[in-house]
Amino acid sequence: MISLYPPDVYADSTGALVVLQGPPNRAVTWALTGSGTLTPLTAYTDAQGRAAAKYTPGDVGDHITIQATYGA
Repeated sequence: MISLYPPDVYADSTGALVVLQGPPNRAVTWALTGSGTLTPLTAYTDAQGRAAAKYTPGDVGDHITIQATYGA
């Protein structure tokens, strides 16, 4: 499951925190489709299974997709 904080991001905002909840201690790969930038803050899920990235918005009205996958 991926969560976004805050849940609504606007083009003029400074960004949002994207949090993946998965199994603990797994490598994570992040992918962004659309404008803006996605900066991983962690390369692995922690002991509680969380990993994070920062999303900075791009073009106004652009549809984005953020995907995160974790290793076995």
